[in-house]
Amino acid sequence: MKEIMLPYVFICWLLVKTGVVRWTLRNAVVIVGIGALLAFSLFTAHRFWSPADLTDSTTVKAPHAVLSPLIGQEVDQVFVEHNQMVKEGELIYTLRTEDSAAQVEGLTAQKDAAHAEILALTHQINNDKKQLERLTKLNDFAQESQRDDLRTRIESTDAKIAAVNAQILSINAQIATADWQNERREIRAPFDGQLSITNIVEGTRVGNMHLYNTNKKFVEMRIADQTYRNIEIGQFAEFYVDAYPGEIFRGRVHSLTAGTGEARVSVINGSQHVRQHVGNNAGSHGRTIVIEFEEPAGYNVPIGATGSGWVSAKKPHEALGFMDIIGAATVRLKAYKSYLSAL
Repeated sequence: MKEIMLPYVFICWLLVKTGVVRWTLRNAVVIVGIGALLAFSLFTAHRFWSPADLTDSTTVKAPHAVLSPLIGQEVDQVFVEHNQMVKEGELIYTLRTEDSAAQVEGLTAQKDAAHAEILALTHQINNDKKQLERLTKLNDFAQESQRDDLRTRIESTDAKIAAVNAQILSINAQIATADWQNERREIRAPFDGQLSITNIVEGTRVGNMHLYNTNKKFVEMRIADQTYRNIEIGQFAEFYVDAYPGEIFRGRVHSLTAGTGEARVSVINGSQHVRQHVGNNAGSHGRTIVIEFEEPAGYNVPIGATGSGWVSAKKPHEALGFMDIIGAATVRLKAYKSYLSAL
């Protein structure tokens, strides 16, 4: 904010230095009074109608996917490097597959045994049917009880075959599950994105990796609570990041953050201490808003980059639209200062 007053200070200094205005007590009071009034007006307009982030905490973020469980599976091979850009389906790392491979082999052996059992039962049914035909042709020369026993045994064997077929279906389902788990041992990129630091190596049983979706970058910016009622979805916004000093990016307000950390309550039963409540909320927290933007061609705004931004908030009257100059000028001055901050 103070940088916006520099032109006024320079003009006043120039007028006094050239003798156009004499430096008397009366003129000094007028100059300082006008400067104080101008600074107060600028601050008020900035706070309510063209809010800018004076904390320089505006940050570029992106949603990310957590790849594989954190604990329990051993990493076999890693195929990526630090901060690598990957395409959807690209292999990132693999997990050991001995357990699932042995499970598939065991299930396949059970399936083969079941097929052999069905074959034996089928032969038994065929033999029993032939024997039943012979006894039927003998008619009165064969006992009816023998024919009944054969019919019962044929039906029982059919039931056994049906049970074995059901067992085969169950084994097939287990094999499909094991194959699916085996395929999940290959950790592939679910979308185009960027990795951060590769902090796992072969043999570790603890750890996983995060993949950031670079196609869904957004900016999170802090605003004061006094500005809350003037912020609406779709409002014009601008921001800069230190990675591109002096350059301004444009976007739109996507949403206001509803559940900040101060709004959380414990899921454990019990009342919160008053001193804890006061300690957590004594400061001026404000809230954050999400700004959606599209990267210009040829730019790669880095995830995690910080800077400042401003929003064209709702004004009491359309005639006050010129106050957006304050927020825009504030952010541009900060963008130019980012060159000096590297020194």
